[in-house]
Amino acid sequence: MPPDRFGVFDVGADPDAGPDDIDFTSLKEAFELPDSLPPIRLPSVAELSAHARKAPLVGQLAALTAWAGAAGRLVDEAGDLSPSEATAAAEAAGVSAGDFAYLWEYAIAADWLSYDDDAGDRALPGEVAEAWTDDADEDVCWAWFVTFGAVLSETLEVAGAPGPLGADVADGDLDGEDDEGDEDDDEPDDDEGEPALDFLGLPLALAILLFTSRAEGVPRAELTEVFWADAAVDMTPAQAAVAREEWLAAYGDPVELLLGKLAELNAITEAAGTVQLTPLALADLRDRLEEEGVDVPLLPPTAAELTGAELLAMAQGVSEEEFYAESAAWAAARGAGPAARELLGLGAHGDPGDRLLAVAAVTRIGAAAAPAWRDSLDVPPLSGYAKITLATLGNDAGEPSPADVAWMATDLLALACDDEYPDPDELAVSFNEAVPAGTEAALFDAMSRGVHPDAVAVLNHVGKYHPDKRVAKAARTAAHKAASRAH
Repeated sequence: MPPDRFGVFDVGADPDAGPDDIDFTSLKEAFELPDSLPPIRLPSVAELSAHARKAPLVGQLAALTAWAGAAGRLVDEAGDLSPSEATAAAEAAGVSAGDFAYLWEYAIAADWLSYDDDAGDRALPGEVAEAWTDDADEDVCWAWFVTFGAVLSETLEVAGAPGPLGADVADGDLDGEDDEGDEDDDEPDDDEGEPALDFLGLPLALAILLFTSRAEGVPRAELTEVFWADAAVDMTPAQAAVAREEWLAAYGDPVELLLGKLAELNAITEAAGTVQLTPLALADLRDRLEEEGVDVPLLPPTAAELTGAELLAMAQGVSEEEFYAESAAWAAARGAGPAARELLGLGAHGDPGDRLLAVAAVTRIGAAAAPAWRDSLDVPPLSGYAKITLATLGNDAGEPSPADVAWMATDLLALACDDEYPDPDELAVSFNEAVPAGTEAALFDAMSRGVHPDAVAVLNHVGKYHPDKRVAKAARTAAHKAASRAH
């Protein structure tokens, strides 16, 4: 499960800090990311660049720099165009007056346009614009990656800034002057000394959350609530509620705004209310995390090129349907018999998660895997699974022994007990799926007598968190017996 909050990020005191200024070590620590994450498969650079070229937002930036021309455009001391020039630029880029404020900031932050004092206070086409027009696939991807960083760093800065880049954005004002009757030209006031909403670093944190949840995506509603919770981390619930309402009244929903801009960049997709990153965004974030020491292995292009270990490892980064499709293609390339033996061998020596994945994949191979299952009857971690599967294939291999049942139940419960801060009700549901009612005490006793390496940890976890006091007590008793036998 993703963390409940994004955590606090050390991005320094610079209010203009961009994505390259954020301390990824602090980000890693805030998310408690391991040294490695599940492997990922990405399209070729040519495919990624083709997707980047289709992004509406990048097309608008390219049009803006084309409008600026090689000679650039004059800007004032604040780095802004004159009102008439801003109107002309918006028309050339094909955006509304309100959206142009964002486009201009993205162009400056991502170096599509660059200020040049020597040229007479002008905004000239920058390095990213040059890379984009070079049209090489690698350059196009790089230009997109830099723009992605700018959207993450600048969007909420623009939305929340006073003046022409803040409240006036909602009205479509580009002249920076207060209109009569405008009540939203200033940020919501905070009482002196009271904590304020802090969005700094949160868009990038949202992207990392989507990256770590890439298999299933994250519901938009969950993104919104997590985002607000962390923005108001230093506030009381009452203060947070007031600040949230004031911000929404002045500027609208920041998550809706950010996701909208990311969708225009082809950085996210959304289906049935669930948000996922596109391969472009996944590629950029993988590179960033790799640079900070988080290993995210890159899978080969096809299933046939995977090792069995890579196949099992990829399961955490894809949906269940994708994993089974990948495992079927992998088994077809390997041959049913060799594929079944390789996976069962990995399952016998792996952790419960690997074992259950291997068992599920081999079960789907069907009758062709029967010889491999028979060879597993004398392998303690697999014997129970082998007896059950062979029975479904019409082979009489006997009933699972109490030790087999205890091992399989420990496997299932080990996955349910993996959360550091579990929900007792969720644990109870998982427990009831793995343990038939009325058999708890007998099963706990068998677990305490077995050799499963996770048995004691599972019993202690159930004993601490199971909401049924009777079940919890029986688990604690069995854990104590297991520990005594070990001594």
